[in-house]
Amino acid sequence: MAATETSTDASNKRLKARHDYNEDQDDNDLEDGDSAKAEATTTKPIKTAPAKKPALVKKGSEAKTPIRTGAHTNTVMPTKLSLPKAPEGCVKLTSWNVSGLNASLKKGFKTYISAEDADVICLQEHKVNQPLLNLVDPKVYPFSWWGFEKDKKGYAGVAIFSKTTPLNVTPGLPTHPDPGCTKGRIVTLEYPTCFLLGCYVPNAGQGLVRLKERMVWDVAMKEWLLQLKAKGKHIIWTGDLNVCHKPIDLRNPTTNTMSAGFTKEERAGFSAILDEVDLVDTFRETQGEGPEAAGQYSYFSYRFQCRVKGIGWRLDYFVTDKELQKERVVESVIRDECYGASDHVPVVLVVKGAL
Repeated sequence: MAATETSTDASNKRLKARHDYNEDQDDNDLEDGDSAKAEATTTKPIKTAPAKKPALVKKGSEAKTPIRTGAHTNTVMPTKLSLPKAPEGCVKLTSWNVSGLNASLKKGFKTYISAEDADVICLQEHKVNQPLLNLVDPKVYPFSWWGFEKDKKGYAGVAIFSKTTPLNVTPGLPTHPDPGCTKGRIVTLEYPTCFLLGCYVPNAGQGLVRLKERMVWDVAMKEWLLQLKAKGKHIIWTGDLNVCHKPIDLRNPTTNTMSAGFTKEERAGFSAILDEVDLVDTFRETQGEGPEAAGQYSYFSYRFQCRVKGIGWRLDYFVTDKELQKERVVESVIRDECYGASDHVPVVLVVKGAL
């Protein structure tokens, strides 16, 4: 580091600390699994340097406590977890952005995995460069698949573990202009009754510098889902989709309309996928949008006491076709109490019958 810090450097550091969730900033002061994501205030796209300092939330007006009665505010993973088993004849799937497996393993990863006992485990942002041995019991999960970032080591990455072996596996996003760069972002498993897609959608980045790239992804994602739908099987699309679809999906919508994950472009892109492929957000379909449904989020920044204050974003989803939602979805929930091994909490889907 240079001995003298320029005003531009200082401004950029402030922006980085206050921006909602910049997934790919190199920050040597943070341990693997930490994040520069922060629920703060609005930022504008950076077109020229130096970056402008975002407006601060007026002192005294920021959130103090969760808006949901009974919301969990623990900042470490509970040492003992008792989670419901899947009903007889049902399959349980869990999806979790672990924000760095090496860190998550030290903070309760296996406590959650053991307690949930899901039939399928979908992980995102594992940040490792090769498969980790004994992460799960291979006798329980005989099928495993790992996807790694093409050009950046220790970045992104997806993995899936399943108690039943799928018929086929398609790594990456075949409809993307550069499919090779997507293998650390998505995998599609074909089962007898459905296609399961485990996905870590790229976000638009600090200052929305990658918003156009994100829009390319959304178009390619829609095309891939349409191709799968044409094959006549159900669709289950899950993962960190890096979008808050509606204002109810984050604590401070009015101050984040220019923040990655809540721009009108990203929300419209997600709406287009749901509408044109005829899919539904299972959690919102189940919970509704009334006051009683507010305050349920899947991501809380490690910074600024966001977890304790209930300042969160709902970025993690299970999306299905409408027929599956109507006839087979039993439960779609956020495991709010399972926080501490990541800045995200797991989301869970239970469906009737086999995959």
